[in-house]
Amino acid sequence: MALQNFDLTSIAFKRDPYPTFARMRAAGPVVRVKLPLIGEAWAATTYEAAVDVLRDQKQFALEPRHAGRKNFAGMKWWMPRSLRVLTKNMLTTDEPDHRRLRSLVEQAFQRQSVNEMRPRLVALAGRFLDHFEAAALADNGRADLMEHFAKPFPLAVICELLGLPEEDRAKFSRFASGLTNASSPWSILRAMFGIRKLLRYLKEQLAVCRRRPRPGVISALVEAEQDGQRLSEDELLAMAFLLLFAGHETTVHLIATGVHNLLRHPDQKDRLLHDWSLAESAVNETLRYVSSIQFTKPRYVRQDAEKYGVSLKRGEMVFALLGSANVDPAQFEEPETFDIGRQPNRHLGFGGGIHVCLGFKLATAETAIALESLFTRFPDLELAVPEEELRWLKRMGTRGFLELPLRLRPQATGPTAGRHAD
Repeated sequence: MALQNFDLTSIAFKRDPYPTFARMRAAGPVVRVKLPLIGEAWAATTYEAAVDVLRDQKQFALEPRHAGRKNFAGMKWWMPRSLRVLTKNMLTTDEPDHRRLRSLVEQAFQRQSVNEMRPRLVALAGRFLDHFEAAALADNGRADLMEHFAKPFPLAVICELLGLPEEDRAKFSRFASGLTNASSPWSILRAMFGIRKLLRYLKEQLAVCRRRPRPGVISALVEAEQDGQRLSEDELLAMAFLLLFAGHETTVHLIATGVHNLLRHPDQKDRLLHDWSLAESAVNETLRYVSSIQFTKPRYVRQDAEKYGVSLKRGEMVFALLGSANVDPAQFEEPETFDIGRQPNRHLGFGGGIHVCLGFKLATAETAIALESLFTRFPDLELAVPEEELRWLKRMGTRGFLELPLRLRPQATGPTAGRHAD
């Protein structure tokens, strides 16, 4: 198949990816594309093909060595050896290593019940909404949701879950900002220095937890054991980093795009305001409709095969294009309609197969609580700039905002505005 030229990086695509996704699906369930920094690869564009790539472990491998390749996609000569430890996690390994790593991490992660955490999540959401309101009152009713709520709230949650000191959260915020905003070669290089600092810090925290175990997932990871096996030092570092970074970045964009789409669809916002039992359904519809994670990590073809009318060769890269699969009309009725009551909603926003996101229940609960807390307190919230002036992340594969300026209408401001009476 000839190489297809699809723009997956422009701001125009970030604002409205649906026409591009429709053209890709029309070109075929699996199409040949060229991606910056990665090169030529196959993209699974339909729901059926994407699910196949996510679930067929016999045909598609996550580790390139299982498909006759030496390096991961994008791992160039310039990647410092000290950072390659980060590839030793459950998201980049095949069976049986994946099962071993995931079972140990689940053992640690599941010590914290999402239901037990809910009161704390509500309290943290309220604290950061206080900050958001204070920032708005200091600037004529306008404040950036990303800076004052969508970023710090999930970061505080994951830090508490891991058992990290509260005084270190500002440090993590700087690290996370550098990583999530990296798109140019220079910003990626700067981000690598931040990763090194973060890895040094996590090593220190692992050492502290070995000496004096404390509540939280890091201590639980250190203590986790199954069939006489524990996580190695490199595996502990990789997993702690993955949980800290991936555990909050996805939720950041989910909260922001959830708010944005409710503001863009006032009928759906009113529906939610009158029935908060739809909160988790609204989160799932945001995951489907927006697809903040637009495509998966690459899989590698284990053996030559004819699939979906194309010839796949051993060692070639294949991406599951989640953003396109989630608006495939063969799977979803009126897929480009934002419907918070959509049922069933078998979206791929958290991936699929054995590598489905471990923290999907926590991310869903966090976002549902964030939406309810925000719109209960500020029901008249509105965008502070025209839609076309919103700044989108330039990073390929992620659909989210650099900032989301919102305005509290005059009747919605004040220390008790929008809150229910006790």
